[in-house]
Amino acid sequence: LRSNSQTEGRFGEGGGQVGEVYKTLYGKEALYDALDAWEEIAKDAGVTKAALAYRWVVYHSALGEGDGVIVGARHVGQLEETLEAIDAGPLEKGVAERVNKWWESVKGAAPREAWQEYVGSKA
Repeated sequence: LRSNSQTEGRFGEGGGQVGEVYKTLYGKEALYDALDAWEEIAKDAGVTKAALAYRWVVYHSALGEGDGVIVGARHVGQLEETLEAIDAGPLEKGVAERVNKWWESVKGAAPREAWQEYVGSKA
C-alpha cells in the first residue's frame, strides 16, 4: 500500500496512536486509487482538487434549503481560494456526473462508522 511509504505527518511512523487509527481507516489501496481519480477529474475540469470538492458539495450534493457548509483554512489566502471556488458556481454537468460516478466506485471503501471499523480491526 502507498500508505506504508509515508514516513512523516499524521500517517507516518511518528503519528503514534492517532497515526495508527488514520492508517487503519484510510490507508486502503482503493482510497488511494480514488484520490488519483479525483485528481484526474479536477485536472480535466481545470480546477483544484479542493475547488472540485467545494463546488460539488455546495451545488450538487444532497444539501437542501437552509443547509450550509463549514469551511476551514490555515490562512487567509486559503480561505479566499475556497470562497472564490464556491463563487465560481456549479460544475459543468459532465463534471458533476463524473464526481457522482466516482463516489459510487469508492463509497464501499469509505469508512462510515470510523471508530467501529477501527475497533473491529483490533479485535
